[in-house]
Amino acid sequence: MYAFCPATLFPCPSTPQNAVPPLKTKPPNNSFKSSCKLFYNKQDSNLITTQLSVNSRLSACDQTSLLDDWPQLLQISIGSRDLIVAQAIHGYLVKSGYQNDAFRGNNLINMYAKFSRLDDAQLVFDKMLDRNTITWTSLINGYSQSNDVESVFRIAHDMHRLQEEFNEHTCSVILRACELPEDWIRGEQIHGFVIKKGFCEDVVVATSLISMYSRSGYLGDAVKLFNDLTYKDIRCFNFMISEHGKMGHGKKAICLFHDLLSLGLEPNDYTFTNLISACNGDNGMRRVGRQLHGCASKHGLMGETSVGNAMITLYGKHGMVEEAESVFHAMDERNLVSWTALLSVYVKNGCGEKALGGFLDMFDLGIYIDSSCLATVLDGCSECKNLGLGLQIHGFVIKLGFLSDINVGTALIDLYAKCRNLQSARLVFNGLSVMNTTSFNAILVGFTERDGGDEDFMVLFSQLRLAGIKPDSVTFAQLLTLAADQACLGNAVITMYAKCGSIEDAYQVFSGMRDHDTISWNAMVSAYALHGQGEEAVMLFEEMIEEGFIPDEITIVGVLQACCYSGLWDHGLCLFNEMEVKYGIQPVFEHCACVVGLLGRAGHFAEAMDFINKSPFSDSPLLWRTLVHACKIGGDLSFGKIASQHLLDLSPKEAGSYMVVSNMYAGGGMLDEAARVRTIMNDLKIRKEAGCSWIEIDKKTHLFVASSKDHPKSRDIYAKLELLKVEMKQICDDGTDFQLILESV
Repeated sequence: MYAFCPATLFPCPSTPQNAVPPLKTKPPNNSFKSSCKLFYNKQDSNLITTQLSVNSRLSACDQTSLLDDWPQLLQISIGSRDLIVAQAIHGYLVKSGYQNDAFRGNNLINMYAKFSRLDDAQLVFDKMLDRNTITWTSLINGYSQSNDVESVFRIAHDMHRLQEEFNEHTCSVILRACELPEDWIRGEQIHGFVIKKGFCEDVVVATSLISMYSRSGYLGDAVKLFNDLTYKDIRCFNFMISEHGKMGHGKKAICLFHDLLSLGLEPNDYTFTNLISACNGDNGMRRVGRQLHGCASKHGLMGETSVGNAMITLYGKHGMVEEAESVFHAMDERNLVSWTALLSVYVKNGCGEKALGGFLDMFDLGIYIDSSCLATVLDGCSECKNLGLGLQIHGFVIKLGFLSDINVGTALIDLYAKCRNLQSARLVFNGLSVMNTTSFNAILVGFTERDGGDEDFMVLFSQLRLAGIKPDSVTFAQLLTLAADQACLGNAVITMYAKCGSIEDAYQVFSGMRDHDTISWNAMVSAYALHGQGEEAVMLFEEMIEEGFIPDEITIVGVLQACCYSGLWDHGLCLFNEMEVKYGIQPVFEHCACVVGLLGRAGHFAEAMDFINKSPFSDSPLLWRTLVHACKIGGDLSFGKIASQHLLDLSPKEAGSYMVVSNMYAGGGMLDEAARVRTIMNDLKIRKEAGCSWIEIDKKTHLFVASSKDHPKSRDIYAKLELLKVEMKQICDDGTDFQLILESV
């Protein structure tokens, strides 16, 4: 037998994916109907809750019929959720002396497990003299269904210790209990046991293994198991589609769908529900929505409510409101999820009035309304700023007892905050039994929407931090927007986000500022320049002029740099030529450097050289260095040599000048010339100081020096760098763009 470790075996919570199939029962005979009459009231033909007395009043024929038909009656009692009838059958078996039989005991354990009476199931189990694999598996599954995971693993361990036989279903049930990521060790133990027993090709066991690895965070292992599986059924495919959907891999889910169709498998409603849901998280799946709709219709599954609900959500995700409405109105049966999905589509696509109208229709139809639906409707009130209806729904929420629901509470806070009623928002917020980051973000909206006020949002933030609530990116974005209105912090934050590579967040802070000054405009223009977004920088510059702001020298430098990096050389030259006449700004050194870069990157090397010679800064090494760099990018070594000579004549002892010239020759394939320049540097004993940087991780400082390999992880770092270069080269269609990226690297 496979040796499990008793000390570590199986302690974790579980939520079973599927109930255990009903135990097989004997086929009914002709006396089945007469047996049923023993448990039915003749007047209303409903199951009654009377005691079954097995005595002389039952004829021998009745007792024989009941002895044959009790398994079917037991299944009827489970299906109708009538525990007393089931207990009556148990009583009959006890009095008849048959309860210790394995078949009867297994059915009783399964019955009590279905009614979540695990103490009774355990009692039947303990009194059984004859147990088999089904007995143990039924009890394990019962505890699994009740989320008593400790008992699941305790019984599994006892089963193994007593050398009871595990079958495929037993392994599958235990694997479902490996719910948490840290339980993958126990899951791997079961995996080893499955391999030893030869259960790997059983599709049910394999699906349970795939599920275990996926829940534990090892989707790669789950995919490998799936790919190695010889036979896959539709349930296995459905699960993998669902898992890829949870990870946001919509395209992979589509590929799996194609695979199952190519294998001749027939998709079911779960297939399309999972597939459509998988495409919800992928922004590239807009066009696929219609195709999935057509495919589901072709297979006759659009009538399934779950498929329709998923389709409504998918259309809403991609802003296709009319299509979502069409699916909703075509549905044969709509449930609360259907209505809530449609209301959510309206709210998320700016159709708040329609959401409120849909809610009133629900109310008129008498449809049960839950907390999720109310939260969605309150979001609609926030969208429309309809405080009147929101107040009525607030009263309705109190009446239904949903005020303690965190989602409803957060929606109420958001409503009052957006309607500039910060006091009511604070009252709802303070009344929440559980506060989270989302509710805190909602209350911050109130500070954003208000005009003035005495309350300090930073005081609230400090209080919430002391309460253990962790802020997220939305929190900080709101705080920074609020702080930006109080001081020059906003300008610094714009620059910070831009330098950290998040131009979207930089613009969000900029647009969230109530008042802009010239520094704000300059910070945002420079941010666009830093990211090579020249057109955006030019548009922002024009917007700045329209707003009545007068640009300064820094503004013009930012726009010229943006034009230089984006190839807008004609627009940049036009701005340079009119800056003195139109804005009263006399060109300085930085402006001229930008013009040289503009002309050089546009391939106008002769014009660039002529511009330098005619400018008041013709003796500046930086202008010539800029031209050398532009010649390197453009691959024009003829002008590059002339510019290099000027550069080295002006700065014969500056290491940076020699490095630029050497790199130009190396980039053009003239390696001998590059080596010659390096030799001159060595002869003159000119050395460029190596650049260095450092980061701190876990209170330990890591120093990095250019081209150095002294760091313990240098091999891994350079290997990763090569992979990044390959990936960037694949992304860049233009070799020049790739060369520019390599220079930054």
